[in-house]
Amino acid sequence: MSPPSSDRILQAMKLLAEEVRARIDLHPLGHLLAGRGEPLDLQLAVPTSLREGRLEQMSRDAEEALQTALQELIQHTAVFQPGRVFCFRCHSAECEHAVPSDGRQVFTGYRGTGAPRFQDFGQWLLQRRDPRVDLLYREPPQLVAVVSSGAELTADLLPEFRKSGYRLHGQVAVGWFLAPDAAVPGHRRPIAVTFQVISSRSQGSNGRFGLNVIGIGPHGEPLDHLWDRLGEIPWGDAVRWAQTVLGGIEHQLARAPRGDLKQADKAIEPRIEGLLNALARRLEKGFRGKERRTQHAQQRHREGDRPTRMALADLARATPENLLVDTRRETLVVVGDRGRAHVFNQAGKLVTSVRYSPAVIEKRRQNGLWRQAAAEEVRVLREQVMERAGTD
Repeated sequence: MSPPSSDRILQAMKLLAEEVRARIDLHPLGHLLAGRGEPLDLQLAVPTSLREGRLEQMSRDAEEALQTALQELIQHTAVFQPGRVFCFRCHSAECEHAVPSDGRQVFTGYRGTGAPRFQDFGQWLLQRRDPRVDLLYREPPQLVAVVSSGAELTADLLPEFRKSGYRLHGQVAVGWFLAPDAAVPGHRRPIAVTFQVISSRSQGSNGRFGLNVIGIGPHGEPLDHLWDRLGEIPWGDAVRWAQTVLGGIEHQLARAPRGDLKQADKAIEPRIEGLLNALARRLEKGFRGKERRTQHAQQRHREGDRPTRMALADLARATPENLLVDTRRETLVVVGDRGRAHVFNQAGKLVTSVRYSPAVIEKRRQNGLWRQAAAEEVRVLREQVMERAGTD
């Protein structure tokens, strides 16, 4: 007996909400929605028949509508232009001055004319005589985070630029993250990212706070395109935590009596300073923890422990539709249960094992990044993997 229609709709809504949450987690600016509970305004066309091709086409349309609605909600929620610095010279964040020109650059402050200033992160550390600069040039490079106050970053601004409702409270500049290079399959290049605490206050409002993430990929691509290829956001947990703290600061200001706003503003500055320092520690600690886990995983791989056995098991029971070729890197991908994906090179060596959401896997299939492997490619892979498993 089929469940009542209301139960089916409830189940469909739960699945859709789970998909929205998964996409928020994978978006470089998804942290801006953390804890707000704002609904996604989504318009969907639902087929009244399940004719062949009809459901698939409407599913693709729904996915595009979902992605567009999510981007619009992020833009609406932000108190800034996401991924871009406000340029006082142009009175906009849409101008050419608002983004770095190279993936290794971070924001280092405003010029007197109001134009943003970007600089290579390594060169900036050298100028500051930061003793940690050598960490950037190790193999692999280590992550270094630098905290700057809003006063330091806006010190050169002319007085007339300080009267707007837009305020930069401080930032954390971080490098190097290793980003996938679309031009060279399997190669990663260093990039730097700037995390800014921004607030905006209009007439009669208590102000809204947000954490902006500024940076570009190795070839100038937006960060959301870059990390969509990688399938994870390395700073995701840290920035979601920071945005939650900023939400608490908003709440504190909202409860302050109107006449005490200046006093409340002074009271939150130590909290923001503490937030920036804690964010820097979380980013560095998260990177080092990931590096240790990676080294441990490599050791387990050499010893034939769980990841290798899991990859072999998933390969053995994989159906043809779950044996794929990454068209950019020329690697073979074995999709297992619960989003597991094992990546093998042409020699049958396990490169990595990661987890992807169903949406990410399906998107890569649809846009051609992953294609189904041919029978001969599968046969060769199985032979090489089994031979390697017997000799490692």
